[in-house]
Amino acid sequence: MVNITYLLSMLVGTVSAMIFTAQGWLVESLLHWAGAGVSCIGFLLSIKGHSRSARVLFPFACALYVSLCTFLFYGSDSHFPWLLIILAAYSVAGFRVESGKEQLSVCWFALLVFAFNKLFAPLTTGYASKDVQLFVSLATFIAAMIMIVLITGVVVNKLRKLNEHLRYHAEVDDLTKVSNRRKVLAEAVNVFADAVISNQRCCFAILDLDHFKQINDCFGHEVGDRVLQRCAQTMQNAARRGDWVGRYGGEEFVMVLPNTRLQEAFEIMESLRVQIGDLRIYLDDQDAPIAVTTSVGVAEIKDNTLRYEQILARADAALYLAKKNGRNRVEMDLSE
Repeated sequence: MVNITYLLSMLVGTVSAMIFTAQGWLVESLLHWAGAGVSCIGFLLSIKGHSRSARVLFPFACALYVSLCTFLFYGSDSHFPWLLIILAAYSVAGFRVESGKEQLSVCWFALLVFAFNKLFAPLTTGYASKDVQLFVSLATFIAAMIMIVLITGVVVNKLRKLNEHLRYHAEVDDLTKVSNRRKVLAEAVNVFADAVISNQRCCFAILDLDHFKQINDCFGHEVGDRVLQRCAQTMQNAARRGDWVGRYGGEEFVMVLPNTRLQEAFEIMESLRVQIGDLRIYLDDQDAPIAVTTSVGVAEIKDNTLRYEQILARADAALYLAKKNGRNRVEMDLSE
């Protein structure tokens, strides 16, 4: 924001200087050239890493510029001192939120300079006719409006990006990049509610990577993380439009399958089990790749299901059965 402010100030100062030079007003054009030069210095300070100096320079440069123009050229009747209102907007975008004292200091400084100009500057000068003062008033309003809109847009854009960043980290598992437990269970609630309202079927599946602790113990957690990432990517690729994949915790994952009957869910999970079993994860220091298998439990909503947790509990029971029966298999919940 500081860079944009200086660039805009350079542009305004240069254009104004060229206009006044064309009009033959040498003294005023020199002042605007000087303003453009100061803006250039502030911009160079900012891009070279002297951000604090650059932030602090602008309020003083702006106050000096407004005061000189008001006293020497325009007079207070031109309303040119109102240009100082941009410092209030600048204090929000130019200083960090935790720098509350600095923001307040800039606002108070702008207020004092504004009052000084209104109290002590002449109402008009030999340069400023009524037409010139009207033009300056309109130009001041336009410049302040553009600056405030620009700064507001930057602030809003930052807030939107921050909100998206926070939402991403609140919903996505950092390691596997699939939905985290909170997000996938929230979607499970939505799918369950839709199934109850529309009298449709839905299935939940819980997947557990077999003997994952041995992988961590033998090869280290970094390799274990790679295994989790590859398996999660395989699950994500196998998911249909509308399905949800999430990390349930550790090496366990959940898949939510809306509008799906038990046999269809079993076939999807069986295909996914085979895909995970076909994975080969190669290590730099070993010739033999790591193979991984998964056990899966699948359960379907029933007419007497009152809460989505009941489906998850039955899927978990089916997962336990898959492990009991030798792992690397898919078991369905067939309870009434």
